[in-house]
Amino acid sequence: MTEHTSMNTVIHAAFRRDLVRFDQALGTFPDHSQERADQLVAAWDNFSYQLHHHHQDEETIFWPAFRELGADESLTSDLGGEHARMLSALDHADEVVRRLAEDPAATQAAAARAAVGELSEVLLEHLAHEEADLEPFAAAHHSTPQLKAAQVAVRKAHRGNQGTFIAWLLDGAAPDDVAGLRKQIPPPVLAVLNAVPGRRYRKDVATVWAN
Repeated sequence: MTEHTSMNTVIHAAFRRDLVRFDQALGTFPDHSQERADQLVAAWDNFSYQLHHHHQDEETIFWPAFRELGADESLTSDLGGEHARMLSALDHADEVVRRLAEDPAATQAAAARAAVGELSEVLLEHLAHEEADLEPFAAAHHSTPQLKAAQVAVRKAHRGNQGTFIAWLLDGAAPDDVAGLRKQIPPPVLAVLNAVPGRRYRKDVATVWAN
């Protein structure tokens, strides 16, 4: 069971789920299926969006707050270097996965799977590092004015996209992940955000993984 002490680890769990899903879907891709290619590219659009914005939020909102609270500068610097490597791998995977919509061949799916695998290696290492070395600091300071202000700033930055975000976090989530999310967001608020605002995600992305 994952011990979720922040929203960060709940988000990490969603990234890990999607990486497994893409590996399985690309490994069983039906040759020349334009429909399946379009579905996977739509799911990839969401994954790429979530990953980009998660790491932008860390670099521009959360890490400055951590440094203000006394976090080791070298730690966020090391994690920033990992972000740069992750972004390079993501850009490459973006390019290769999107080619699938133009050439829905099994060989192209295999190339996409390899590119996602390279991203997975970099990303999983980064997530583990962050959880081991930065999460304890974040958990110890979760009630500080600095982190409360950072959380407000993130919500403001993503106003209008919260429904998709919540629906993505809940899609296929293990019971401990759902419990961790409910620690961060009151269940009634979670239900409201997942209802109508999350409908587009369930229609366009969740159905991809149901096939």
